[in-house]
Parts: sequence; structure tokens; C-alpha cells
Amino acid sequence: MKAPKRIGILDVARLAGVSATTVSRVLNGQVDSRIRLETQDRVREAASSLGYVVNRLATSLRTHRTGVFGAIVNSLSGHYQPHLTSRLQAVAQRRGVELLVAQAKTEAGEIAGQLRLFQQDFFDGVIMVSDLPGQQALCDHLDLIGKAHVTLGAGLTGPLPAVLTDDRLGIRLLLDHLVKLGHRRISFVYRVSRSALRDRMSIFQDFVAASADLVAGDIISFERGEHDRTLFAGLLQSPERPTALICGSDGLAIEVVAFLRDLGLQIPADISVVGYDNVPDTAYWAPPLTTVAQPTDALCEASLDLLVELSNLPMDARVAKRPMRFVTPELVIRASSSSPSLRPLSLA
Repeated sequence: MKAPKRIGILDVARLAGVSATTVSRVLNGQVDSRIRLETQDRVREAASSLGYVVNRLATSLRTHRTGVFGAIVNSLSGHYQPHLTSRLQAVAQRRGVELLVAQAKTEAGEIAGQLRLFQQDFFDGVIMVSDLPGQQALCDHLDLIGKAHVTLGAGLTGPLPAVLTDDRLGIRLLLDHLVKLGHRRISFVYRVSRSALRDRMSIFQDFVAASADLVAGDIISFERGEHDRTLFAGLLQSPERPTALICGSDGLAIEVVAFLRDLGLQIPADISVVGYDNVPDTAYWAPPLTTVAQPTDALCEASLDLLVELSNLPMDARVAKRPMRFVTPELVIRASSSSPSLRPLSLA
């Protein structure tokens, strides 16, 4: 009985109408801007219809690359980070890139174990999603062992190379929106432990300082202890109370809204609240949250593109190259923001 023909890369190339080199680059996650997305999709469809699967072991022996990348995420709970991680996996799958996700460890011995894992030749590079414990030390170690890495969404002061939302534009969009509604006292609510929120707070302070004749603003630290909540409630009772709050993230905004409701306040009748991120469920909150949408898929695509680009460079060129790339956010106006209330607040 004649053995069935083994499907090879040339068969995929013929069906897709491209060169074998293009097929190899697409299926091994080594694409760049020269290979159009339509061409990439055609190659993957051809490979799927023929049942062709890349032999990762053979590829790694030949090229010293595996086409496999890792991602470390601080938390798989909460609001924004799980959404961002999910989209990163979806974009990687669409690109034909193998991406393995691990949650960051917190103990020194466990972190050392993760470093040993990523030190293996199995991974071509690592994406670090948002804030991680000991992130700069992790990046320094990856540089030392010659692994490409990209930080995704950790703020302006995070390690490089990095892909970020243009937070200066995002905060400006929120401020302009609230000022157009008539707000002149606007406070920024943040959490000290999050570097991205600290960066957005600094941007807010810069804008307020440059527009002192138009708007005044306070900074509110909102941790989970009673001290910050007592100070927050006191500010709301002062003659110079804010009429609008910009929260450094949507996850923080939902905590602030719950706190304000416990005080007997209505949003936005008593005070406007806006967020940052546009996580998927913000449109269904009560009230739906005005926020800045981070273009999640664009962030993920830019991060993967940069990681593949860096992993293709010699180690000395990679370490010398420290780009910071930005994507553009959008304002999403919903029911949590309105004109400032003139009625006095009565806290429960």
C-alpha cells in the first residue's frame, strides 16, 4: 500500500501563491510589515486546509529559534490585566505566534525559578504585561542572558523597550471633556502601588499647573485602608470640593463609585466620575462609565511586532535598542459625567 504523501512547506507555498520563505516566516512567527496581513491569513488558511504543522524542533535546530514567546502577567484577576492578556493571546494566535502565559511570582525563590525557565532556549523572547514585582531586575537579567523582551503598558517610567498608550493624550481628552461640561474643580484619584497610575497622576498635575487660570485639582490617594477614605470624605465636605473625579483606571473607578454611593451620593447628579482603560463591562455599569479607551489590539499587535523585531537582532544590537512606541487612545463618553451639580452635598 502506497504511503500517503507528506505535506511540506512547498505544498503550502503553492496553494497560498507565495514563496517558501514567506510561508516559513509567517508560520514561525517572524513576520514584519513587509508581509501584508492578507498574505499572512492566506498562508495560515493554506496550511490549515492541508493539515501542515510546523516542526518546532527541526526549526529550532536549524535556526536556533523556536517561534515561541512567553508573557508574564502580574495578575489574572481584576479588570484590565486579564482583558489585556486575553487579547494578547488572541492576537498571537491570529498571527500564528505561539505565546505561553505565566503569572508573575512574588517570592524571591519563585522568581528565580521563572527566570531559569525563560533562560532556556525554548523561548525566543518575553512580553511583560503591565506592572510586575521586580520588573527592572527581571529585564536586566533577560538582557544578561540575551533574551528579547518588551514591556506592555507599564507607564512612562517602566522598563524599556516598551509599548504604551499615549497617556498624555488620554488625560488631556478627559480634562477637556470635563472642562467643556463646566467643571473647574477636578481631582485625580490614583493608587500609589501602580506605576502606570502614578504616571497618569503626574501628567494630570502637569496639565493642571499649566491651566491654573482655568481648572484647579487635588490628588487623592485611594488605597483600601480607612485613612485614605476618611480624608476623601473630608475633601468632599469642604467648600473647595471637586465636582468631578478622574480615576487612574476603570478598576479603581468602580471602587470609587461604590464608596461614593456608600456616602449617599449619586453619579453624576452629585459628582461626575470618569475612568481610564475601557474594560469590556464599563458600558454596562450603573451608570455606564465615561472613560478613555486603550486600543488593546493595537497595543498587543505593536508589542508582538516589536518583540519579533528585537528577537531577530544580534544581542548587542538588541540591548542597544530601547524604543518606546505609543498607540493612540480614544475618549468614550457615557452617562457617568455631566455638568457640575450646584446642590450642596449631604453625606450619609
